[in-house]
Amino acid sequence: MHDGKWLAPRYTNKEIFEKDYSKLDLSGLDVKCPGCKDPVALNRKNNSGRSAGWCKRCNRAVDV
Repeated sequence: MHDGKWLAPRYTNKEIFEKDYSKLDLSGLDVKCPGCKDPVALNRKNNSGRSAGWCKRCNRAVDV
């Protein structure tokens, strides 16, 4: 499993993150959260095709 990193700029809440990363991608890979090391599924994509996910424990967006 790859180590993830925080998505910059920092999203302050999940609603804004889901608005910017509006496409759902259920085939995304899993990465380790850089904070809590829990697995995070990169199941959202933005319009340019960049994948990201949301760590529920840290309440932050994560990407590769």
